[in-house]
Amino acid sequence: MMGIEILLLIPFTLNYRLFDKEQRLIYVYLIYIVILNVGADLLSRIFKHNLAWHSIMSLVGFYILSFYYRKILKKPFTKKIIGWLIPVTTLVFALDFFWIGGPNGFSSIFVAFRTFVLIVYGILFFMQLVRDESLIERSILITSIPAFWFNSGLFVNHCCSFLLYLSFNILLNDEPGPEIINIFRIIQGLVWVAGIIQVIVFYIGLQKLKRARS
Repeated sequence: MMGIEILLLIPFTLNYRLFDKEQRLIYVYLIYIVILNVGADLLSRIFKHNLAWHSIMSLVGFYILSFYYRKILKKPFTKKIIGWLIPVTTLVFALDFFWIGGPNGFSSIFVAFRTFVLIVYGILFFMQLVRDESLIERSILITSIPAFWFNSGLFVNHCCSFLLYLSFNILLNDEPGPEIINIFRIIQGLVWVAGIIQVIVFYIGLQKLKRARS
């Protein structure tokens, strides 16, 4: 999976000059994913433990995507809500990381909360596109908009990850039976598939961007 994400960085880097401020944040997010996965792999090999890294990097990813959605969502009130949710989510992280789950836990409460918030951001953007009268007046299809594809990739990934994050600490702390382990493997497989879909959809968004700039 990490190899696919690194490969995706190549066309994004080659076309970096085409990006506006919003799309540069998607580029930053791709770099973040690579750093997240490389760091997780190294820590698991050296220390056999990378849960704290995942928790901290999940907060970093939340910041990147919150800034991204603040730019693509148009309503001032929605932008204010995102501004409020950034410190709220940081507080949830601190409580879960230092007191509830602890540094050695996965901080599943925080990660599930931040993923749910990002899902809501994605829904709000879809609703904005559907209700955008200027697009209808100019006969512009929402599928021709790069942000639609970037948001779609993020949305699919976050939806598939949500249940996994919500239940991760239960799976770690208890002694699950074969049925629970099988369910976990199925959910984990869906998350891997969602990651691949995100990469593919991001590439489609890049192609839409190149056509729009040409």
